[in-house]
Amino acid sequence: MRFIDILDDFSASAAEESGSAGDHERRFWDEITMRGTPLVDPCPADPDLRDVTFLYRAADAQVRSVRLVANRVTDKDRQAAGIMSRVPGTGIWGVTLRLPAALRCSYGFSPSYEEVAPPLGGPGRPGPPVLVDPFNPDPPLTRPDQPGTGEGSSVFSGPLASDHSMWRLGGTRVASASRGAVTGTPVETGGTRLGEDPGVHLAAPTLMISADREIGGGTYPVRASLPSTPAAGILVLFDGRQWFDHLGVELAVEAAGLPGLIVIGIGTYTTAERILTLAGNEQFLRSVAADLVPEIEAEAAVWGSALPAGARRIIGGQSLGGLAALHMTQTCPGAFDTVLAHSPSLWWSPGGTATPADLASIDGDDWTTRRFLEPGVGAGTQEFHLAVGRREGPMVDRARRLTEVLDGLGHSSSLSVYEGGHDFACWRGALIDGLRAVFAQA
Repeated sequence: MRFIDILDDFSASAAEESGSAGDHERRFWDEITMRGTPLVDPCPADPDLRDVTFLYRAADAQVRSVRLVANRVTDKDRQAAGIMSRVPGTGIWGVTLRLPAALRCSYGFSPSYEEVAPPLGGPGRPGPPVLVDPFNPDPPLTRPDQPGTGEGSSVFSGPLASDHSMWRLGGTRVASASRGAVTGTPVETGGTRLGEDPGVHLAAPTLMISADREIGGGTYPVRASLPSTPAAGILVLFDGRQWFDHLGVELAVEAAGLPGLIVIGIGTYTTAERILTLAGNEQFLRSVAADLVPEIEAEAAVWGSALPAGARRIIGGQSLGGLAALHMTQTCPGAFDTVLAHSPSLWWSPGGTATPADLASIDGDDWTTRRFLEPGVGAGTQEFHLAVGRREGPMVDRARRLTEVLDGLGHSSSLSVYEGGHDFACWRGALIDGLRAVFAQA
């Protein structure tokens, strides 16, 4: 059912004057509730595309415009494609887009009382709130900086998109919890120790730490979980509040059937803190490697999750976190044997003046790639697994060049280009794919 079909149906119904318009609209939303959204139809012209219809229900009659906000589909310079139309005399707003069948993207709706939908925000320019799609059956994505009720993003997964079912458990847990709350069986929360006797088998991944820790002279939120199976490695992730509190990463890792991992999430409370810690802060990275990780590793051993000899040590992140993961190998050689870097901010360079828009105009290699070419940089790291979205423009070629440099230096590297954008909806899958590559799982 495309939006043009919906318009035609309501137009024909009005012409026939069969029943009230209100009854027709109620029947329509009853059907949508059963079917779920977005609506997906075959594309007559191309089997690799689909006609995807996004629908918004405006309960407020004062709404005058609605914008579909879809990551790298209707944002940036594509905002015009996200302007939704209204079925006259109803609260039904919709738009049909022709999209790749393998696409995965986060999306939401931005309703407005203005006749023309206000533009989306950008760096240093907050935009209007974005609301989840209540008819999408999958758990939505939320972020620590989204305080409003109903704010967040839903996830569209095309029929040919990769399997992300392992994330539904974590997403359901987060959706049912109060914002910012951590569920599970914590062993330490704000300095108070709880938990089970060492050696007792855990029935599920257990949150061991949910507390602030000192790192590199500052205090930041830290999460750490123990696996329910013997630990085969340790995974450190930047943007830890997002991964734990809003995605349930420890549950997804277990649901994916991966070997047992002690998972550590390192977060921040503000955007300024995130930039301070992840954009070239060598003191912070050294403290993570030399202080925080050994401390948590020792605590995990006390609670029955000691790492064996030869355990994998993996550092991962996305965007600025992906940049920090790459810089960790340059700053602390040998601290980690594997890097998972998703959409790393290769536009960054020292000085604080670079922006993402600069990536396309950098002459030659970017700063991070050039630094790997310096003697001894990155020594001790065996594997680099990069992932970027096909819709991220010059990021794809920059990441490909970085993997070429890493291969030339004798590292094992891979690059996955997924059908999507700069998006946690995609990065969560890239994380599982990267871990499967590390442990040689199909």
